[in-house]
Amino acid sequence: MINFLKKLVSFPFRKVAKNANKTHLSPQANRKRIAQDILILAIFVFTVFIVRFSWLVVTDSSNGVKLSTLAKANYSETTTIYAKRGTIFDRNGTPIAMDSSDYAIYVILDTAYVSAEGKKLYAAAKDFPAIAQLFKEKLNIDDKYTMEQLQRKGASQVEFGTLGKHISFTKKEEIEKAAKEKGLAGIGFTSHLARSYPNGNFASNFIGLAGLIDGDDDTKGLGGQFGLEASLDGILSGKNGVETLEKDKNGQALQGVAKSVTPAKDGEDVYTTFDATLQAYLENLMDTTGVKDAGAKNIVATLVKADTGEILATTQRPTFNPTTQTVIGRKDDKKSDKANIAEQSNLLYQAQYEPGSTFKLFTVAAAIETKKFNPNAIYTSTPFKIAGEAPVADWDVEDGFPNGRTMTYAQGFSHSSNVGMSNLQMAMGDKVWDDYLERFRIGVPTRMGVGGELFGKLPDKNVVSQVNSAFGQGVSVTEVQMLRGYTAFANGGKMLEPHFISKLANIDAGTERVSRPEVIGKPIEKSTADDVLKYMVNVGTDVDFGTAYDWTNHHPYFQVDGKDVSVKTGTAQVSKPTGGYYDEGPTPYLYSAVAMVPSENPDYIFYMTVELPEHWTLNYISDVANPLLARAYELKPTIDAVSEATSGENIKEAEVTLKDYKGKVSGNVLVDLRQQILHPVVVGSGKKVIKQSLEAGTKLGANARVLLLTDGDVNMPDIYDWSKDDVETLAKWTGIQVTYKGSETGKVTEQSIQMNAKLKKDQKLTVTLN
Repeated sequence: MINFLKKLVSFPFRKVAKNANKTHLSPQANRKRIAQDILILAIFVFTVFIVRFSWLVVTDSSNGVKLSTLAKANYSETTTIYAKRGTIFDRNGTPIAMDSSDYAIYVILDTAYVSAEGKKLYAAAKDFPAIAQLFKEKLNIDDKYTMEQLQRKGASQVEFGTLGKHISFTKKEEIEKAAKEKGLAGIGFTSHLARSYPNGNFASNFIGLAGLIDGDDDTKGLGGQFGLEASLDGILSGKNGVETLEKDKNGQALQGVAKSVTPAKDGEDVYTTFDATLQAYLENLMDTTGVKDAGAKNIVATLVKADTGEILATTQRPTFNPTTQTVIGRKDDKKSDKANIAEQSNLLYQAQYEPGSTFKLFTVAAAIETKKFNPNAIYTSTPFKIAGEAPVADWDVEDGFPNGRTMTYAQGFSHSSNVGMSNLQMAMGDKVWDDYLERFRIGVPTRMGVGGELFGKLPDKNVVSQVNSAFGQGVSVTEVQMLRGYTAFANGGKMLEPHFISKLANIDAGTERVSRPEVIGKPIEKSTADDVLKYMVNVGTDVDFGTAYDWTNHHPYFQVDGKDVSVKTGTAQVSKPTGGYYDEGPTPYLYSAVAMVPSENPDYIFYMTVELPEHWTLNYISDVANPLLARAYELKPTIDAVSEATSGENIKEAEVTLKDYKGKVSGNVLVDLRQQILHPVVVGSGKKVIKQSLEAGTKLGANARVLLLTDGDVNMPDIYDWSKDDVETLAKWTGIQVTYKGSETGKVTEQSIQMNAKLKKDQKLTVTLN
C-alpha cells in the first residue's frame, strides 16, 4: 500500500522529467519549463481541492452520507424523550385508562443459545407439543398453528402474529410460572408501550380504546382509536422531547452532561364525571339482573346528576372488555371479537331512534304552557284515524278495551294514552308544537365534546307525523338528547347540557380547568316542570291507570328508599334498518323508562332503553334502576362534594387562548370549545361561523360563554342565563334595541321576545336581569 502511494505521488514528477528529456532543452530552460509545469499542476490540484471543499460545504454530504450528522455523532448523541399520554380518571381520581406495558411472546429455537453453565435456553423439539398446549390454554392459540410456527425450517426464533401480542403482565406471569413448572425452556417476552384499562368493562364504548399508532413501533407513541380516547386525543396526547448528550473521546455518552434539552410535554389528565363505584355497580347490575337474559338487540342505561348535568354512569349492551378484547352481550358468532368490537358504536349519542311514550313529558309540558292541558278534563280514548288514514289507538285496545276507556287527561298521562296525547297536540297545533320541540332542542346534537354524534330528526311537516310525534313516533332522538330535555323538568324549567368532563389537569404546569353546569335555556316555567313531575309520580302509583304500577305484586315498579319517584315508561315501534316499515314479531319494540328521584327537586335522572328483546317485563329496567339509585344516595355526600369543589391547594386555573373560528363549521367549533370546558352558543341557522363574541387571542378561564354568529337567518335565541355583555353582543349583531329591567348586573331571567321569533332591525327587546 505504501509503495503504491509513493508511485502515485511521484508519478507527475516522473512525467515532467521524462518530457524534459525529450525536449533536449538547456538546463536553464529545462528548469524554467519544469517550474511552469509544477505551477500548473499545483493550480490544478488546488482548484480541485477548492471545488471539492466547496461542494462538501454546500451539500453537507459525501457519497450520500450526511457529514454534519456524522460529525455530531462523534461528539454528541441525540435521544428522544417520550411523552406520557394523559390518564383518564373518574371524578374521584380512580384511574380508568393509563399508560402501561403489554407483551409479545416468542420462542427461541436456536440450539446454540445456552447459558454459561451449558443449560439450554432454547425450546427442544420434544417440548413442542407441551408448548402448543400451554399456548392454547393461556392464550387461546390453536395448537396446530403453534406447531406450524415451531417447526419452521431454519428459524432461530418464532413469533405468533397478533395472537401472541398484547399480553397483560398478569397473563405473562401465569405463562412464565406454568412454563417453569413444566420445565419448558425458550419462551420469552418483549415489552411494548400499551394502554391499560384496570377496571375491565367500564363504560367501554364511551371511554374507547387507544393503542400504538404504528403497529409495534413504540417510538410513535399511543393514539386514540375511538371513544373518548379518540375524541380527546389532542388533549391526552403529549409531545415528545429531545435531549442531546456530549460524548467523550471514546464515543461514550457523558451521562448528565446535556448540550441541549427540549423537554417532553406530557398529555393532560382528564377527570371524567363518572363515579367509579356507581359505574362498576351499573355494569354488575346489567350482568346479574334479569335484563341480561332479555335477548335484546341493544340496551342502554345512564345515570345523570340532575342539578349539574354530570353523567355519573353509563353503559350499554353489547359492549366489550378492553383488557381482554372480548365482546359482552349479543354478537355475531360468525365474526371475531375484534370484528364485533369494530362494528360497535356508543349508543348514548351515536344511535338515533323513535323514543315512544317517554317523549310524552314534552307533550304534556307544551300543553300546560299553552293552557291546552286540563288534568281533570275527561275524554274517551276511542281509536281514530289521522286525516282518515293513519290509525291512533291506546296500547290496551286489544286487551279488552276496543272502544277505549274514559279517563281524565292526568290519568291519560299515567296510562300512556296515545289518543290523549294526540288530542293535546291537535289542540296546540303544529306550529306551536314544533316551537316547543325546538325549545327542547329535539333534533339538535349536544356537541358535548365527542365525535360522531348523531342529530335525531324533527317530525315531518305533515299532519300524520306531527300527531304521531306527540306520543314519540315519527320523531327521532339520541339518548343524550332525551337526558338533556329531562334536565329541564328536574331544574325548575332550566335546561342543562349534559357533560362528561369534570376537570382537565396539567401536571407539568400545575394547572386545572374545572367544569361547571352549563345552562342552555329555559324552555318551560318552573310551575310547568313541577306539575309534570307530579303527574309522573302517578304513573307508578295509580292502581287503575299507572303503567309503572305492578298489578301482580301490588306496588310500584320503581321504589327508592321510600322517596316519591317521578317515572314515565315507554314503548315504541322500531323501524327496520332498511327504513319505511316497523319491525314485526312478539316483542318488536323499544321499551324504556325515565325515573327522577325525588319528585320534588330531583337529585338524579335515570334513563334506560331495551331494544327488540326476545321477551319483556318492566322488571328488566326497575331491577337496574332501583338499586343503582339507592347506591347513588349512599354516595351522595361524596358526589356532591366533587361537583362543588374548586381547584386544589396550590393549583391555579389554566387559561386557554381563544382561536379564530371565523369560516369554520359551527358544529365542529362547538365540540372544540366544549373540550376546552367553555360554554359556546350558536346564533343563527347557518353552518359557518362569521363572527365570535370574543376576539381570537383572548385568554379565557373555564366555563366562559362564547357566542358564535353563523351565516344563516337569525331568530331570537333563548337567552336565559346570559350576561348583559352577551345580550349587548346579540344587539350589536342583529340591530335590535334592548331595554333592561331588574338589577344592573346579573343573568337574564326573562325576555320579551320569545325564542324562535324572527328578529328585525330596531326591534325592541326588554330583558330582566337578576
